[in-house]
Amino acid sequence: MVYTEKALEHFRNPRNVGQVDRPDGKGSFGDPTCGDYIEVTIRVDEKEDRLAEVKFLIHGCAGAIATSSAMTEMVIGRTFEEALSLTDDDIIEALGGLPRKKRHCSLLGLQALQQAIGDYIFKKLMFREGIVKTEEEYEQLKAQQGLFFQMHSCDGSCEEEKK
Repeated sequence: MVYTEKALEHFRNPRNVGQVDRPDGKGSFGDPTCGDYIEVTIRVDEKEDRLAEVKFLIHGCAGAIATSSAMTEMVIGRTFEEALSLTDDDIIEALGGLPRKKRHCSLLGLQALQQAIGDYIFKKLMFREGIVKTEEEYEQLKAQQGLFFQMHSCDGSCEEEKK
């Protein structure tokens, strides 16, 4: 299977690329040795408890870029529960399919989004409980504890493509 027109459109013209100004949450996922790595930043509408803005920066293949772009469009305006219930199959279906060897790419954006939401919730808790008082203290705590960093483990197909 080749890429669908919709997937190619998201690859050629990815939506929501960049970083949210003063993000409420940040997440990253990937494996630099495989080549695919993504960072997702979010802004939350706290009155509505919805994702108001979602942006990403990525170093990856066409499949990773297209699925991450589609993912952002699918979750903006959604509640955390709705966003967290999104699956890689939902994203692949929205793009009209992906080549089999690229299916693992659809997990990158979702994993980073889940981390960004977790980061937001954890940060709120740390501030509410008085454990941290500034953004700088929170970032130091996160760095010291190695919070929210996870390596990507694909099925190996990304390595096969490099050969």
